Amino acid sequence: MKSRRNWVIVAITLFLIASLAACAAPVAVPDRDIQVDVDTALAAQAKINDLMMGGVDWSESEFSSLLTVLLDQNSGDANPVDSVKVWFEPGNQVFAQVALVDGVLPATFGGNTLDLAGVLSVDAGQLKLMLDGASVGGFGVDGSMLAPINDQINAALAGLGGLPISVETSEGSVSVGMGM
Repeated sequence: MKSRRNWVIVAITLFLIASLAACAAPVAVPDRDIQVDVDTALAAQAKINDLMMGGVDWSESEFSSLLTVLLDQNSGDANPVDSVKVWFEPGNQVFAQVALVDGVLPATFGGNTLDLAGVLSVDAGQLKLMLDGASVGGFGVDGSMLAPINDQINAALAGLGGLPISVETSEGSVSVGMGM
């Protein structure tokens, strides 16, 4: 229930911010197909043991599938998210597209998809995403207005466990190194 409420708050916040800050450029996610399904999520979950043994590499489809399935399992029938797709680019650049279930956002919002862009890093032993842009329905948001969305994402990343000491992205994958 709390997870559903958080996603609804994020979605509503993003729209309200976008309505007030329409001058920012919309986020353009990469044009690569990402498969999101349970089998791929299970393959990604199997790699979590590698994370505790020093590090893990996930493809975009594995990471996206794992996030989508975990969100679905933890939110139940009230889950407002249909799927999450994450693209990785060199330089720790990350793009995400959050597809919401029909009816979460009114039709006047211009779409049911949130597009996000940012940089992934390790800060004080925590994996963190610093968003530098977001958009919904063609309206872009940037700057300090992204703080509420950023806080929600980083709270989820903090639950990864362990002590991340490094993160590196390349086109199509992410590598997370862990320390003791």
